[in-house]
Amino acid sequence: MQFVKERLGKWVQAAIILVVGILCIVAGAVMGSNDIASASDALDGISLVLGITLIIAASLSLLLALVAGILAKKGFAAVAIPGASILALGISLVVAKYAAALITILITVVPYLMLTIGAVILLDAIFTFVFAIQAKEMSKALPAFIVGCLVAIVAIVLGALCVGNDPVIKFGAQLIVFGIIVCLVAVFQVVTTFVKLPDKVVVVAKKEE
Repeated sequence: MQFVKERLGKWVQAAIILVVGILCIVAGAVMGSNDIASASDALDGISLVLGITLIIAASLSLLLALVAGILAKKGFAAVAIPGASILALGISLVVAKYAAALITILITVVPYLMLTIGAVILLDAIFTFVFAIQAKEMSKALPAFIVGCLVAIVAIVLGALCVGNDPVIKFGAQLIVFGIIVCLVAVFQVVTTFVKLPDKVVVVAKKEE
């Protein structure tokens, strides 16, 4: 029972993220190569899910701030302002349903991030491999070099196919990919509640004198 209590919050959060990811996939599938208006229902669903979640979380935060202020016999505005801001954001999402605009901006920016971050990962992999060769640790560095290059190349290629006014990968397909990534994040979050990940990974390159 203690195990469930400690992880319930993360499971609920992961479930919400999963729902958003699924709605993105549905919106992308419905949209296809058409404009964003064709997937308005699914995108409005994302606004409602996010908005209601934020409203519930903010309401609980405000309630706790109020109780804490009464018990301490002190003002609670400083503690309640973040909750009030989140409440406003949640209400605005439910009323204005602008999640589609946020996702559009995000998907517009992400391909450029993939290009630049992919280039950085590729250069880092190359430099690290060169340093490993100099330190005569090439065999140990080779797997990381191959993985780094593959990740970088995939990121650069996908980013290149998604940029521009008339990208090769259309907005609907980009939304599906985005939804899949969001779903994987949700699954990963659940997995981490069962498997303890290492706090840090240290890589040491040995240099001979």
